[in-house]
Amino acid sequence: MKKILFSLIFVLTLQNSAHADEVKDFQIEGISLGDSLLEHLNILGVSKNDILKKELFYYPKSKKFAGIAFSNKGFFETYDLVQFTIIPKTYIDEAISGVVDTISKKDCEKKQEVIFSEISKMFKNGKITKDSFSAHPHDETGNSSANGFYIEFKSGNVSVECYLWSKEMKEKKNWTNNLKVNVTSQKAQYFFNREAY
Repeated sequence: MKKILFSLIFVLTLQNSAHADEVKDFQIEGISLGDSLLEHLNILGVSKNDILKKELFYYPKSKKFAGIAFSNKGFFETYDLVQFTIIPKTYIDEAISGVVDTISKKDCEKKQEVIFSEISKMFKNGKITKDSFSAHPHDETGNSSANGFYIEFKSGNVSVECYLWSKEMKEKKNWTNNLKVNVTSQKAQYFFNREAY
């Protein structure tokens, strides 16, 4: 029943973005690229002061963008956690990730197929690629893996990824297996590929 409910909730969330032509038309929990987090206090379930005081995560080689995450399960309709890559001074988002905890590879792949099928119907003009599972570079043991389904546009990309973490990474970082639905602007994609690491 829970799997059916998840699929229904996710499809209802996508209907807000039906027939989207660009990544900025796609929403995660009612938030689009280019929005300021300070305009979505009700969705995030926090005050403006809470956002301004929240510690930002900066990438190793640049402070041009910063990461910030919220796990207010009582406020989010679909996701367990929502992560943002923002411009630090304005809190305008350039990338959004909705994260759902999953139990197994089979569970993640099943949800990934359903979600990507729905997203593909909305975004008909993008270039689709699918990556198989491979070792995740953040785990030196080589025991963690990830895959991804992607739709690329001139303005950015939308992706659905599965992350399966090793026992070591779960214990060391407190990470869980998860499914991520991402929407990323071209600016943020360039940053991740050439400036952040």
